[in-house]
Amino acid sequence: MRRRAARVLEVGALVLVLGVLAGGGVVLMTDTDGDARPSASSGPTSSTTSTPTPSPTPEATVPAPSTPLTPTPDCTPDVPLVDEDATPEARCLAQTLDTWQRDGLMGVGQQLNLSNDAYQAPLRQLGGRQVALVGFDLQELEQGEQFGFYDPPLQRLLELAADGVVLTASWHTPNPDSGLDARDRRWTDLAALLEPGTPQAVAFWADYDAKLALLERLQSGDDGLFQPAAVLFRPFHEANGDWFWWGHPDPEDYRALWAAMQERAVDAGVHNIVWGWSANVVSYDGIADPLSLVPDDVDLVGIDSYDPVGDGSGQADPLDLTGLAELAANRPRTAITEVGPHGSTDGDWDPTVIARSAIALGVRPTYALLWFDDGDGADGYTGLKQIGSLRTGRAWLDSCPDGLCPLP
Repeated sequence: MRRRAARVLEVGALVLVLGVLAGGGVVLMTDTDGDARPSASSGPTSSTTSTPTPSPTPEATVPAPSTPLTPTPDCTPDVPLVDEDATPEARCLAQTLDTWQRDGLMGVGQQLNLSNDAYQAPLRQLGGRQVALVGFDLQELEQGEQFGFYDPPLQRLLELAADGVVLTASWHTPNPDSGLDARDRRWTDLAALLEPGTPQAVAFWADYDAKLALLERLQSGDDGLFQPAAVLFRPFHEANGDWFWWGHPDPEDYRALWAAMQERAVDAGVHNIVWGWSANVVSYDGIADPLSLVPDDVDLVGIDSYDPVGDGSGQADPLDLTGLAELAANRPRTAITEVGPHGSTDGDWDPTVIARSAIALGVRPTYALLWFDDGDGADGYTGLKQIGSLRTGRAWLDSCPDGLCPLP
């Protein structure tokens, strides 16, 4: 936190100097709280494009603070990463997860919507309390980087990582046939993405390369201006459901595409990825067995589960985590990769149920990630999800020092 405060003061001083040199007044910019865009229903998370992205600010370059960078220690995770050339930061991220698991701790995470200028509201709502993880979406990060001068989200992620926060990223990639959002299922042929030269393959791999460029900026610390960072990346999540264009795929095609993405990252020199994979909780017959889709090489597996309190049934206890135990038995690291209520209008959802339900299944998850609040319901999603919007969310976090909840 001291490092973060020093950076804020240095950047503030720089803005003041620039304002004086320009002969104009200085306006101190601060974030304002606002609704983040919607994401998850009782099963899936939604696409990530409903909150309007603010108009880009004029081009400007703000030098990063000159805080001396500390060499990353030589970490050795309990289980080697699938990328044999993983960066020291990636190995340390994995070692952190392994340490939590070994010590009986579950990290608490909060997803941010980086596509709008109030993206830090879910953290500020916590009143200074710490989370162990911060989640974001690569599609929203790309949109958020258009902000320009004020509070660029990629630099903020680097600051969080330097303070010891684990970063984890999803990717609601648009449909490569239509260009529409991830929920457009009019085209679902994953095999075409493995055929060079098809229009869908050209569009998909160009989009993926743009996201790899963002991950490389994190890997390099934005060209050496910040401490390098690693990311737990889980693309093509919830593929055992039928709400995303990659959902219900042919398992062979799906795993081949996953392997191709991993190979392309290596070829691009992007080695700061800890590869995560998550399925949706098997809550009804239309959701397939997740074991049929687990990639051949993956560092962490998990389950996404949203409790449908908005249907009038009230909070479920235990939380439905069907499929988690089976995944945990097949891979070394396990997490509850997305979790919370769906349709809650009053925030009356007790997050202590998360750890209690996992332990009842014999699973000790490395972390649990809560999403941000839904928007105004214009696209069918309503409800409170983020930690600070839950009635007992802050009290729960108080019981988890540094965002780490002791597991019984």
